[in-house]
Amino acid sequence: MIVPTIELINITKTFDEGKVLAVDNITLKIDDGDYVFLLGPSGCGKTTTLRMIAGLEKPTNGTVLIDGKDVDEVLPEDRDMGFIFQHFEIFDHLTVWENVIFGLQMRGYENNYIIKQTEKALNLVGLLDYADEYPSIFGNPGLQKLGIARAIATGAKILIMDEPLGSLDPKVSKVFRHELRNLIKDLGLTAIHVTHNQEEAMAIADKIIVMRAGKILQMGTPFELYENPESIFVANFLGETNFLQGFVLNLLQEESMKVWIRLGGPKIICNTNRGRFNLDDNIIIAFRYEDVYLFSENYDFENSPYDWSKMQFFEAILEVSRFIGATKRFYLTLDNGDTFLSIKPGNFEENFNIEEKLIVGIHQEDIHVFKAPKDLFRELSLT
Repeated sequence: MIVPTIELINITKTFDEGKVLAVDNITLKIDDGDYVFLLGPSGCGKTTTLRMIAGLEKPTNGTVLIDGKDVDEVLPEDRDMGFIFQHFEIFDHLTVWENVIFGLQMRGYENNYIIKQTEKALNLVGLLDYADEYPSIFGNPGLQKLGIARAIATGAKILIMDEPLGSLDPKVSKVFRHELRNLIKDLGLTAIHVTHNQEEAMAIADKIIVMRAGKILQMGTPFELYENPESIFVANFLGETNFLQGFVLNLLQEESMKVWIRLGGPKIICNTNRGRFNLDDNIIIAFRYEDVYLFSENYDFENSPYDWSKMQFFEAILEVSRFIGATKRFYLTLDNGDTFLSIKPGNFEENFNIEEKLIVGIHQEDIHVFKAPKDLFRELSLT
């Protein structure tokens, strides 16, 4: 099956006679068969972007292309798309079978084709045995499967999803999201999935498009965005990250530099592109909770079986530790009063005491450096 490519070129969308800017001049490409997430906080423009792709909203400016063709005048029902939303839009008074055939009948397909497509769709989602039942027998996962069956029965090659897992219990959602991805991949569909749930996107996306205030901040695979965030917001939005203020103390060779974490804080070496920073620049250094290693003061590094040569070390005081089932969290304070966290597996063996001085280690490649923004509070906000 040939799956279409979707392109948005310089798309802008305003409301209220131009007073509200929802999407601000974005350009993106979604390749054949990709499972792509539009991710961002509420009001960032992701749902408006999705609706313009679907034809439910017309761009104020810019072009939407599907398979290289401008679809500005093409109605939503003619864009070869299936729709799945958080609220299932299931007809309670119709049986499972009748729910699926409804859209096919409205499109005027012949009866033999309707039967074939409905059987295929219900079989794919595991609901064919429930064809004569009413939707009231299902919980939310069953209703969502029915919604998927109805969307794919039309033979749509593009699946448009707006918070499709939002109504599911968190534990159920973690299981069902993998079923959803497997189904989409088995069918060879192009899928566009809107969510504000970072974990959901990281778990099943081929690519993630992070949006904020109507703009695209960064696009890439989950690994690329997590390991190489291009902004403080992306680093903070995806995963749990420590942020400390400092300044450039010395520019070194091989794209590295020495930084000082505020006055009274430790001095450490970070990897960076030398062209981005100058001596005395105010900076923010960022590192993930899980990348913070903890050692007692008497740890024997020389006889350790591990190579710690690329790790940066400094001291901190353990203020609090918390056991949270699968993980343990350690809250630490530097001499200058700055605080940060370390997270370890729940079975992490340690005998640290509260107010004990620990040695903290972070691998040089796990430290990200950003120029200090004018409004750090705004950059760290998740809205």
